Amino acid sequence: MRRLPAEWESQQMVFCCFPRREGDWGAVLEEASAAMIEAANRIHVVCPVTLIVSDREHFAAYAADFHGSVLELPADDSWIRDSGPITVFDTGPVLLDFTFNGWGGKFDAHRDNALPAGIHRHLFPTAAYQRIEEVLEGGSIESDGRGTILTTTRCLLSDGRNDYPDRTAAERLLITTLGARRVIWLDHGELIGDDTDAHIDTVARFLDAETVAYVGPPPAGDPQYDDFVAMREEIRQKLADYRLVELPWTGTITSRIDGHQLPASYANFLISNGSLFLPVYGVPADAEAIAVLEAAADYRIVPVNCRPFVEQHGALHCLTMQIPEFP
Repeated sequence: MRRLPAEWESQQMVFCCFPRREGDWGAVLEEASAAMIEAANRIHVVCPVTLIVSDREHFAAYAADFHGSVLELPADDSWIRDSGPITVFDTGPVLLDFTFNGWGGKFDAHRDNALPAGIHRHLFPTAAYQRIEEVLEGGSIESDGRGTILTTTRCLLSDGRNDYPDRTAAERLLITTLGARRVIWLDHGELIGDDTDAHIDTVARFLDAETVAYVGPPPAGDPQYDDFVAMREEIRQKLADYRLVELPWTGTITSRIDGHQLPASYANFLISNGSLFLPVYGVPADAEAIAVLEAAADYRIVPVNCRPFVEQHGALHCLTMQIPEFP
């Protein structure tokens, strides 16, 4: 039976995609590039990291500091969580290549859409490969490894993806491609500035097979307060069979370039081979988030500076995609 493994299962590789000069990083290109090398090296301590490089000349200034492997492939942007292959287990491992259309057509993504095929061809040619015409992004789904998929209606039912008329139509995709046996939908919880239409990995995550961590509401008076209070109540009802861990609000973090509000979240962590790599932003709430997760989860908590990344509306989970160990 097909199964989408949980993130805490053993991993053989983690992908990152290095920023390029003609991408969207703009004024934070150099800062984001240095932060990417630092993040990738920290992950590489516990799991081999392969860095997708599409701009060899820009990468050259950072290459000597990187400890992992490099694969040169064309790419549009760095958010490989959404454009990279999603690995499931069937009779053997299968690399799923869903269509990636720039989060519902917001951005050009034709090179990113070709990444899974290139990764399969260059690194995993003996594994099975399945091209799927429907749109699905890795950040829009969470798996407990036992057949439960957690997702959001605002993303999977949004305009410009598959234009599903209802949840039942979207669930068919999750059942047939990921082996879902239960789908839990969240109707609330979307960060201001989020380009993804409320990806689940920005608001609620499985910590282990019995535990869900979610973003608690901001202070009363914040424009997002009512939505995240509603999400908390929804989680308490729909996920009552899990242990629930509330993550702190980051506080309001604004762009250093033009002052707009950024979608910072402590839920956008990566779990890899016994470590939880936690995005931090240089704000007071960072210490609380570290303490909450140290108390709640049996992982080594590794803080990773994601302040440069959130300028482009993403953080650590968005920037990574794991390949599980093949049984």
